[in-house]
Amino acid sequence: MSEATTKTPKIWLISAICGVLAFLALLWIAGYATADSIIVGVLVTFLVAILLWIGWHEEEVTPPEGHPEAEVSAEGLMATASVGDEPISVAEEIAPEPHAADTREVRSAAAAATPEPEPVEEAAEETVAEVVTEAGEKPTLLKMPLEGGADDLKQIKGVGPKLETLLHSMGVYHFGQIAAWNNAEVAWMDANLKGFKGRVTRDDWVGQAKALSEGEETEFSKRVKDGDVY
Repeated sequence: MSEATTKTPKIWLISAICGVLAFLALLWIAGYATADSIIVGVLVTFLVAILLWIGWHEEEVTPPEGHPEAEVSAEGLMATASVGDEPISVAEEIAPEPHAADTREVRSAAAAATPEPEPVEEAAEETVAEVVTEAGEKPTLLKMPLEGGADDLKQIKGVGPKLETLLHSMGVYHFGQIAAWNNAEVAWMDANLKGFKGRVTRDDWVGQAKALSEGEETEFSKRVKDGDVY
């Protein structure tokens, strides 16, 4: 009896068992109808049989043996690779690849031959850090306004709401403070007003502040009081 005749009944037996199990599972567990369960069981039977038959067929196929003519000995290869009467080894024609150790030695020699760059002096920290202007002489500044509250510094031409807030943060609240600044103190304020440098001299804050501190009014202060400016 051939091997194919022996395996065929086994394939159908296993397939039938799988189909019956599928039928019982659908009928009792899944609650399918009897007709539907029979159809699915038959399909499972044939599907398992096909899979088993394909697997058995693949087992029968054996890889082809190597072609004897393709086997070439090293001696035959060396004998055929010759020029004239002197044989030439194939191994001699293949240039050897450089070893990793040899590569490292070459790199080390190249690095030793290359002169080291001269160290660059690092820039002084003072040139990188933010420079604090020390021009002139710092005027007298207050921590808080005097009794009666701060003066309306916006009455000075050139002092807007943002600049008034900056002056308050620096300790300038009154006309009398500005009126008392000398040239050195004006230079310090001009250099340290962030975003408004030079405004004190350009708009003559000291002259305006002297008039306002003495109770006088300027054309600009009148416009501020009338609400025509801010």
